[in-house]
Amino acid sequence: MIETSVLKFTGVTLIYETDPVLTDVSFEVHSGDHWAVLGQNGAGKSSLFHIASAQLRPTSGSAFVLGEKLGQTDMRKLRKRIGISSMAIADQLRRDLLVKEVVLTGLYGDLAPWWHDYTDENKTRAMGLLELAGVDWLADRPFITLSAGERQQVMIARALMSDPQLLLLDEPTSGLDMGARERFLDRLGLLLADHKSLALLVITHHIEDVPISTTHALVLKHGHLLASGSAEDVLSDSNLSSAFEFPLSVENRSGRYRAVARLN
Repeated sequence: MIETSVLKFTGVTLIYETDPVLTDVSFEVHSGDHWAVLGQNGAGKSSLFHIASAQLRPTSGSAFVLGEKLGQTDMRKLRKRIGISSMAIADQLRRDLLVKEVVLTGLYGDLAPWWHDYTDENKTRAMGLLELAGVDWLADRPFITLSAGERQQVMIARALMSDPQLLLLDEPTSGLDMGARERFLDRLGLLLADHKSLALLVITHHIEDVPISTTHALVLKHGHLLASGSAEDVLSDSNLSSAFEFPLSVENRSGRYRAVARLN
């Protein structure tokens, strides 16, 4: 049977040495779905991200990414079909790369642009994505000199360079101040509006970072799936209070969420 989901986990369990970090996790992402994955530190978000990005395969259960079953496909080739934005990747890039070179590396998923020849069409696409991300004026600047918010916008442009079906964002607003976060989320909304069929998975432990376009949410607790489904249903007082082990009151204002301590 050929899987048509962009991402599908069925009973996924992941064990590091003898410790389970994910246990029996199941969910399914379709084209155009925008998912937020929340949970406290150590809940299993990074492990889920590493499987979804074809960097790890489950210990048991099955994980399909872009129709390919992990463990039965060449994961190196599969990773080139996934758009990934992560500060861990940004930190591995050569310090002397210009912004436009950073975006070009996203075409093949490399850390430097010198192992491939890029066409004029490739270079035009890179500049177009930088413009859409709102940072085309930085194209000839060294990437290392950018602010944290500017780097995040460049990394999104890089992730879209290969025209992926699946975009994975790992803590995309980490290190940003409130203004930079809001500018980033606004620009992300424009990028997503220009890529309507793109499936999105955002890993975060701050509900305020959930993009307004979010359609679905998944909450992890100690490696177990606490809740998954529509964002409106999942991002509730009870689910987040349980996940973060603190009484929280969740507010939803026109698709933007925030959580505050629940007062007795």
